[in-house]
Amino acid sequence: MILLLKNVWGYYRHYKLYCSIYYLGVLLDLAVQSFIALSFKFLLDNAIIPKDQKVMVLILALLLSAVIVSKVGYVFRCYLYSKMMAGIICRIRNQLFDKMQRLSLKYYANSRPGETLSYFSNDLYSIEYMVNMAFPVGVKAFLSIVVNTVIIFNLDWKMASISLLGLLFCALGPYFFNSRVSAANDLMKNTQAELLSTVEENLNAQQVVKSFSLQNTVRTSFQKESAHLSDLTQKAFFLNDIMEITPLGIIELFNVIIICLGAFFAFNDWITPGTLVSFNSLFVGLSVAVGNFTRIIPVLMGSSSSMKRIQGFQDEKAEVDNLPDATEIQEFQNSIELLNVSFGYTDENICLNNVNLKIPKGASVAIVGPSGSGKSSIINLIMRFYDPKAGSVEIDGHDLRSINMESLHRLIGIVLQENFLFNDTIKENFRIAKPGASDEDIVYAAQAAEIHEHIMDLPIGYDTLAGERGAQLSGGQRQRIALARALLCRPSILILDEATSALDPKTERAINETLKQITKEMTVINITHRLDNTKDYDMIYVMEQGRVAEHGTHQELMGKQGLYADLCNKQTGFLVGDDLNYAEIEASRLSKINLFKDLESEMLEELTEYFISEYYAPGKIIINAGEQGDRFYVIARGKVDIVINLGDDSERIVNVLEDGDYFGEISLLKEVLRTATVRARTPCMLLSLRRRQFERVVSKTPGLRLQMEEEMDKRLGQLSTGG
Repeated sequence: MILLLKNVWGYYRHYKLYCSIYYLGVLLDLAVQSFIALSFKFLLDNAIIPKDQKVMVLILALLLSAVIVSKVGYVFRCYLYSKMMAGIICRIRNQLFDKMQRLSLKYYANSRPGETLSYFSNDLYSIEYMVNMAFPVGVKAFLSIVVNTVIIFNLDWKMASISLLGLLFCALGPYFFNSRVSAANDLMKNTQAELLSTVEENLNAQQVVKSFSLQNTVRTSFQKESAHLSDLTQKAFFLNDIMEITPLGIIELFNVIIICLGAFFAFNDWITPGTLVSFNSLFVGLSVAVGNFTRIIPVLMGSSSSMKRIQGFQDEKAEVDNLPDATEIQEFQNSIELLNVSFGYTDENICLNNVNLKIPKGASVAIVGPSGSGKSSIINLIMRFYDPKAGSVEIDGHDLRSINMESLHRLIGIVLQENFLFNDTIKENFRIAKPGASDEDIVYAAQAAEIHEHIMDLPIGYDTLAGERGAQLSGGQRQRIALARALLCRPSILILDEATSALDPKTERAINETLKQITKEMTVINITHRLDNTKDYDMIYVMEQGRVAEHGTHQELMGKQGLYADLCNKQTGFLVGDDLNYAEIEASRLSKINLFKDLESEMLEELTEYFISEYYAPGKIIINAGEQGDRFYVIARGKVDIVINLGDDSERIVNVLEDGDYFGEISLLKEVLRTATVRARTPCMLLSLRRRQFERVVSKTPGLRLQMEEEMDKRLGQLSTGG
């Protein structure tokens, strides 16, 4: 409650004038209400009983004037308070949104979106209700209690003392329930946020839910969570009601006692009839004030829980932030270096281990390697989305931690694999990169990215809405707009993070040709798994398990016949249609797969004819865990996730396979159940071979199948024993 009062005062102090006028008006209202109650005493004792008409007219005129002034002031006061309240809520909302922008990516990686969204929904609504309704009512009720208590003591101290005893019992009631109600409200608010996260997660996972036929499973899980929230809500509401009605019951009891006692005093002429009527009227007003005060205590408790949650969010420490003495960097002059860098997204998971690499100004540098080798982590460090655990990332000899991040990002343009387009016009999606960009600047960038003509062919050109996440545009158009957006800032450094891996071959070739033309004067850093795009680069760094395994030009690395050469060889031997409409595999490529390495060339040639092209859109399930396997797959183009279910309605990605990788090998030799689910991460063109076609080929050589099964059993045995 102390935190609540402190924060409310923090909000009010920005509107000191409005606040002062409002509460002066509240005091005026209380004075008028007290005067109305006291008027019974003056009317009875000084006008009606003595039959003094002048006094009666004076009192009635004063009453009428006071009420008119009070109500006119009330209207003006409501206008000021509504303006102040709207400003306070707007300020809180803006502070929350500003905090979202300042938090590091690590926060979003470790938190559920629904948790953050609940600050803007449940918690903000609770505070809005408190600021708009509960707090003003509470303050007015408290002031009314003080004023009326002072007046009734002046009327008759004996009855007032008994009234004060009633107020004391009223105050003790909420005190006994305070901690339990607060804890119940806190738990209810946190559970509401968790349930909102579940709904948000289910909304984003509908494709997976339907692919796995998980509707009943997720429905059961949600109903269980919803029932738990219902139980907590029932408990919180019950305790809130008990806290509210306990003081009211006590007040009603003491109200009857006061009437009985006052009637006895008036009957014995110890007090005047006017005093009895006024005292009872004031005590009724006091009872109403106490009732109002106790009714808003549960609301304040709920708002206090929301306030604590929002305050906790506001106090969340940004893992990456500008130092107070951070310097501005105006231009990129020499090089970017990673010096003995070690990094992990968690303390247990180390993605980079003592990495050293250098990217000279004006060079084209590719960073390649298997999935999970640390490629994207390097980009995250260069962009300073994260800071290294050890070592340093430097630009022109300056540690990035000493440089203002905004000035660093002004030097860099970045194109991601999946670039986010806002549901706004294409023109405004360009201006995200450079808010003050002129129409001429936008057209120049669009022409450089070869997207201008496509945009002009749209019904209203640059004023066309991109749609939710750019849904109104094709993948190639979205990628070119993202490229143009990066070029709009005329960056010194262009980062491509798997920028073309989700595109069909025809679009990828076109964008790569565009990149060659527009990046001649830039420093280019290309993170890619498609090595055909890196042959002309000045330097290639090959990552493996968080380390730089090799570096050199394409020719130098191919000459070493190391990891890079293996990766290149894995991706060769495929023919993929320009629109991902078909694929073929060469016999020479098939011979490099363990299962087929001992087959004769004629058999390999025959097998290639049995492979079937299969296209899968992102998110589509290729195989389901638990189903009977009868096909072998080779990835001609794209990426797939290998997923296992954890048994608690959640899943974990255990591996990512890409161009040239294969899976389902054992299904050609044995009838087994799939142990994992395979899901397309990007648009995928796969080649599949059914068991019956495979058996048709190998059956032509007696003993070959048995030999292959023995070899497979041997390799599976080595894997199970760690060999």
